[in-house]
Amino acid sequence: MRFMLRLNAFYIYNLLLIIIFSFIVNSNNSFSLIYTSLYCVFHFLIIYLGIYYYRNALYFIFFLYGLGLDVLWLNEIGPHLIVFMFMLVFFNLTKKYWYNLNSYKVYITIMILQFIIISLEIIFSYVFFQYIYYLNHFLQIFFISILISFPTFLFFSYIDKYK
Repeated sequence: MRFMLRLNAFYIYNLLLIIIFSFIVNSNNSFSLIYTSLYCVFHFLIIYLGIYYYRNALYFIFFLYGLGLDVLWLNEIGPHLIVFMFMLVFFNLTKKYWYNLNSYKVYITIMILQFIIISLEIIFSYVFFQYIYYLNHFLQIFFISILISFPTFLFFSYIDKYK
């Protein structure tokens, strides 16, 4: 129990990433709504970490998650790894602007970035591997992201207050 009291928010988020990652790579079609929801939360958390907890260790962490998603889903190295690495470079170049935004603007920015990142992953998957995404799957991701993003953001802000 003492170990749990020493965890700061960054470690809690990484523990959540490991748990969510293990669920989404072992997806089952009978629970597709749950896996799609976890996929959306995973991307939301990746962006949240990049904005609020940017540090050089995230390059290694994002590399492992991007590589893991690509290898376990596509059996190739590709879209997730590329998008996650470019996303971190983007966060590094723009980190001085994130401090001036209030939480509402950051939430809207995270949502916009999440849709851009998922769209780029879909485009790269199609271009590199001819993996076809259907519009209804993308719309499902879009609507689930909208529905669960605000409660997720509130949950993450509660974790941020936990010291």
